[in-house]
Amino acid sequence: MKKVLRTQLPLFLIFIVSFSFWSFQKNDPLTQKILDYFSNLQSEFPVEKVHLHLDKKAYTLGEDIWFSAYVTAGGVQVPSPLSKTLYVDLFDGEGKLVMQKKVFIEDGFGNGDFKLPDFGNEGVYSIKAYTAWMENFGAEYFYHQNIEIYDGSNAVFFPSLTFEEKIVSGEQVKYSVKLDVLDLKENPLAGETILMKVFAEGEQLSEKEVILNAQGQVSYSFNLPFRPFSSQWVELAYLENGEYEVSKKIKIPYVFQLADIQFFPEGGHLVSGYKSNIAFKGIYPDGSPVDIEGEVIGLAEPTKFKSFFGGMGLFELTPESGVNYQVKVFDQEPNDSKTIDLPKVEDKGLVVTVINKLELAYITVFVQGNYQDEGLTIVSHTRGMINYMVNGELTNGIWGVRIPKGNILSGINHITILNESGIPLLERLVFHDADNTTIDLGITKKPTLSNKSLVELEVISMMENVPMSGEFSVSITDLDQVSSNQDLDNTIISNLLLTSDLKGSVYQPSYYFKDKKEETLQALDLVMMTNGWRRLHWQDVVSEKFPKADRLIERGISIEGVVKEKTKSKKGLRGGEVTAMIGDGEEIISTPFTENGKFLLPNIEFFEDKEMTITAKDERVREYVDIEILQQDKYFDKIEAKAFSKLNAPKNLLESFAARQMMNRLFEEEMMIELEGVEIEAKTMEEETLEQRRTYGQGDVVIKPDNILGSDAFTNIFQMIQGRVAGVQVSISGTSATVLIRGVGTINAGTEPLFLLDNMPVDASILMQVNPRDVAAIDVFKDPASTSIFGSQGSNGAIAVYTKTGDGILGVSVGNLVSKVSGYSVAKEFYHPNYETKTVENSISDKRSTIYWNPRFSIGESGKAEIKYYNSDVATKHLVVIEGMDKQGRLARFETIL
Repeated sequence: MKKVLRTQLPLFLIFIVSFSFWSFQKNDPLTQKILDYFSNLQSEFPVEKVHLHLDKKAYTLGEDIWFSAYVTAGGVQVPSPLSKTLYVDLFDGEGKLVMQKKVFIEDGFGNGDFKLPDFGNEGVYSIKAYTAWMENFGAEYFYHQNIEIYDGSNAVFFPSLTFEEKIVSGEQVKYSVKLDVLDLKENPLAGETILMKVFAEGEQLSEKEVILNAQGQVSYSFNLPFRPFSSQWVELAYLENGEYEVSKKIKIPYVFQLADIQFFPEGGHLVSGYKSNIAFKGIYPDGSPVDIEGEVIGLAEPTKFKSFFGGMGLFELTPESGVNYQVKVFDQEPNDSKTIDLPKVEDKGLVVTVINKLELAYITVFVQGNYQDEGLTIVSHTRGMINYMVNGELTNGIWGVRIPKGNILSGINHITILNESGIPLLERLVFHDADNTTIDLGITKKPTLSNKSLVELEVISMMENVPMSGEFSVSITDLDQVSSNQDLDNTIISNLLLTSDLKGSVYQPSYYFKDKKEETLQALDLVMMTNGWRRLHWQDVVSEKFPKADRLIERGISIEGVVKEKTKSKKGLRGGEVTAMIGDGEEIISTPFTENGKFLLPNIEFFEDKEMTITAKDERVREYVDIEILQQDKYFDKIEAKAFSKLNAPKNLLESFAARQMMNRLFEEEMMIELEGVEIEAKTMEEETLEQRRTYGQGDVVIKPDNILGSDAFTNIFQMIQGRVAGVQVSISGTSATVLIRGVGTINAGTEPLFLLDNMPVDASILMQVNPRDVAAIDVFKDPASTSIFGSQGSNGAIAVYTKTGDGILGVSVGNLVSKVSGYSVAKEFYHPNYETKTVENSISDKRSTIYWNPRFSIGESGKAEIKYYNSDVATKHLVVIEGMDKQGRLARFETIL
């Protein structure tokens, strides 16, 4: 079993057992093996989870996305004492990684923000969050949230697409659609040309130009291959004023014949002569639900069924031996139907019925069958925390147990019936909502809202009338500019207790926690019957196989590098010591390296980009070495793109765009004025220094990495040039790159341009080694007038790269490296205007969408805390969302409208 670096876990986080099975520890090898395995699993491989509370789910370009992070650890899910580094990735509408934040986590809590660019493409963006330790257990357990990004500067292109007909014809699906296009004032976009492109799984399949009539409408058709694409969409593009392209993507609906409809007997088996509950779930290839109706074919008495929620439903069947059961299913369109085989009926085996009544203090597990060969064991656990285990056997074909709810943690409880060899025969998931595991929040002093009025709220935190302390985050938004449909959100409760333990997507996860009505609990139980819990495999338990931990728990930022001989020799390195200085001596660290030259500077805590000076001394070649910092690969470069299900941009959010942009600019200018003079001077000096270093002047095109959305994802400088300069073609293959600048001299036409690194001529292979984070600017010279300064060497153009230090490829002297390294991200300050005194500065129109944001709202032992803020000019209703937890991992979620 692999040992990894970690902090000692609290005792209560390690293991919980029920008194009902202590007697098996001495005389039953299987139960003892199970106990030992689960105990080791909790202590050596505690599961971490992440939840992000976002200020809202819809934004315009130029806004900030604010988030508060919660990281939990272990089966009891307390605020994590383990990882201190959280990776938060932002992906654009094409699925490309555009930003990554490294968030410092302290005692399980952290916060940050993403600044969206003023210009770009709107679409369905995605956020993923994870720790390095979580990478060992699979990306399907990372936090994931889709958000909607709109172009607030677009006032002319608001299309709606109606899919009037979809017909399967051979290997093709024919779609007939109607396109209506209005501007922001709801006037038709008459006589304009729209470019329509069809995509499937990111690949363009077709394109067509259509012309709108006087009513801004047009009808047309297109075909798609009859295949279960995981994503498919139409992209509609319009050239505003003939220059600026505005595009929107909308999902193409699937035909019913492509729906995946599965049937799940309770416990996993149909056995002849034994009644079983059969759950079903219908989804399209992208995971969205399909509502179905159907019936079992060939029964004397018809057994009909209908989906209840999210494409799921349930019916009963007592199967007979030798019968191959089929069902006929169809959706709302009578012509769309399909016939599906039910699971095979077994002559011998077991079935299970689980009864989980809200009002009862126990869960009943009722096992039936004709399996008489050996004894059975029931194991019940929640997130690897065993709460019940007992041996038994069938008596007259029946065995039943009652599992006390008092021992069960809130969340998904996994019940498994094993044979004497530890092979699972039946499995059933059950959701349990334990008492005293959620904190009740409330608000007093509900105010009357008026323009720029002071709002004072008192938040109360209680559990069974006892005041509760905890750490929370608060978002207050203008209800008219956001959606208040909480059923669509994945809240801290639905995420940490439900979706984070299931593979695949769950439709509208917070729906299952909106109340405790019978129909809501029934829908939640259908999720349990139709989704798999896959964090643990019983064959691993029996064989005592533990997860492979390639990634360690990060207690800080670790920097890896390698020391190499400056001149390669047969003897090579002997080993020595590396010393690193962060900034101007904020921290100095030393670490050894061996003959292979590799070194690790572990668990450093620093924020923002810092200059790091590294020196190395080998026992044989002394300081005559080169030092290289190894860049950590991003876990994701790209994910699957998403498209809007409907093109219904929030009108009030778009109408307030100009006013919000103006207010943001004023705040940013105010913050600049408040900066210390030395910081402003340093920035000015940095820019002046760069100008002085430009021996050949400024290029025709200047690329600054700091201004490029997604520059964090670049691994070499040629990616920054690629596609950003007209007439410059960049081809990257592995560790090599070729560049062709069109339209320059003809002496060596067709060959590469002159490459300069801090004014020194170099090869493209040298530039490939430059860390993009170390680059201050890239100048591209492509016009004959500007390239003439280089003489014949510049006949094919020139590309000049300037590093931030001005020290070339590695910033080295002998045995020395100076480089920029990325520390933890520092969250911006959220702007809360003060309207206590009327001034010229605060008289500007205030149309904020997010009115109040506090990522770390602490409530003490009194169970009370105050919130004060000023309203905007336009908000008449405030949507208040509070999420958080206490030190024991008890969760809280509160939502109300003021």
